[in-house]
Parts: sequence; structure tokens; C-alpha cells
Amino acid sequence: MLRRLQNVLKNNSETSENHYDPLLRTPYFKANRTSVMDALEDLVRQKQNYKLLGSSRERGEFSFQVTSPRKAFVVVTATTLRPYRTAIDFNVSTESALPVDFGYSKKVIANVTEELKGKLEYIGTSLMENN
Repeated sequence: MLRRLQNVLKNNSETSENHYDPLLRTPYFKANRTSVMDALEDLVRQKQNYKLLGSSRERGEFSFQVTSPRKAFVVVTATTLRPYRTAIDFNVSTESALPVDFGYSKKVIANVTEELKGKLEYIGTSLMENN
């Protein structure tokens, strides 16, 4: 209960391998880093409320801004662990007058992950121990 309250009362969210919240665990896709970067770029270009800020394909980093309904800055890092097994980590920070976003940053991560599942073959979360 306390962790759930802490999750709501902050203005950023981040995925990690062993996060206590299942929605914030690192998702893995059956794709190489280039395919993941292409899928992310397509996703951002298709959405009217997403604005591409930059990408570094050699580092596997991608950043964009969510412009509505609330502003958020998103950094995505794609790491290929072995051929056709790529982990994607998100870091989302929201812009607001209050120091809390009431779970909006977590919702952005969940939405982008779901959209990527429609474009790439999803294989699970927190698979690092299976490498």
C-alpha cells in the first residue's frame, strides 16, 4: 500500500529489471536494436501528441516529448543482450506545477509498451536471469 502511494506521489517513473510493480519491469522483445529503434520512431511519428526530440542509434537511446493531455519527457534505452533479445527501459518525467503526477508517468510507460507489443514480438519482462 505504501509503495503504491509512493508511486502516485512522484513526478517520474522508470522501468527496471526487478521492479516491485509488474508494469514497471523491463520489457523484452524478439528484435534487434535497429528494429526496436525503427518501431519507436514510427510510433512517435504516428502520434500527434508525441514529438521526436532525438535519437542515438549507436547508443540505443531515443527521446521524445508527450505534449498532451499532459507534458512528459521520455527517454527510452534499447539494449540488445543477444541476437533477437532486446530489453527496453523507460524513464519518464512529467512537467507540472505540482511535484506529483498522480501516476501519469507510469501510464505513459504502459501505453508505449502496449503500442510496441503491437509492432514487435513481445517475449516477457525481467528476463535477465535467463540469459
